[in-house]
Amino acid sequence: MTLDLRLAPRGRSRLAGAALTLAGFSICVTLYATLLLRSHAVAAAPGFAAFVSGLALAALAILVGFAAMAAVWRSGRRGGVRALFAVFLATGVLAGPFYAAFGHGQRPARLDDVSTDLADPPRFERAARERKPGDLAAPPAVIPAEQAARQRAAYPDLAPLLLALPPDDVAGLAIGLVESRGWRILGPTSFPRGGPPTGRIEAVAASPILGLQSDVAIRVRPEGDGARVDMRSAGRIGGVDFGGEAARIKSFLADLAAAANALP
Repeated sequence: MTLDLRLAPRGRSRLAGAALTLAGFSICVTLYATLLLRSHAVAAAPGFAAFVSGLALAALAILVGFAAMAAVWRSGRRGGVRALFAVFLATGVLAGPFYAAFGHGQRPARLDDVSTDLADPPRFERAARERKPGDLAAPPAVIPAEQAARQRAAYPDLAPLLLALPPDDVAGLAIGLVESRGWRILGPTSFPRGGPPTGRIEAVAASPILGLQSDVAIRVRPEGDGARVDMRSAGRIGGVDFGGEAARIKSFLADLAAAANALP
């Protein structure tokens, strides 16, 4: 009598297969939602909801993937590599949004309306006509006190830009910078040369990846022998800012200061 010492074939882990399926599906959903948002094929709110559902699938894939690896370790079934690959793919899906939310060097305040002047913020006159059903209402002329307090706590360094140049020159630099960034200017700019100091630009900016739109207002006023620049940025979808509005203002004003300093 002889003993058969060959090992029985190991079965595949169903959890590993499920994790890989979820990870692949999350990639498809997030990519499809991104294409829909960037092409404006759907309204921003449902398109972003679809994008978030893809992220939720990725998070679920990571949980199932870890559960599959633990099950494979205990049972000896095949599928550890597939489970690890699923976790890797799902983590890649979540990495970009996670960086966008927390990559500004501080905890995001999730303020959808941010301004350098909280007492007298630049006004939006054309934004109300531009916003579509499902978007937030156009920002009010006066920023509520509670919102202003939250902004001061979150972005204490957000302030007007003072330049030692005539307002007309600063206005020209600001318009050029808006155009170079590809922002869509709403209507004619109100910078009457030689007229009253009512310099103001309204434009629509889009986020780099999803193309989510925000309204931007830039105001230039005389300040002593130079000019003061105030800026306001307000997202059209609530709860998705994660510091993006403040980052947009800081980046624009820094580039505007650099352009002004580069003048002879």
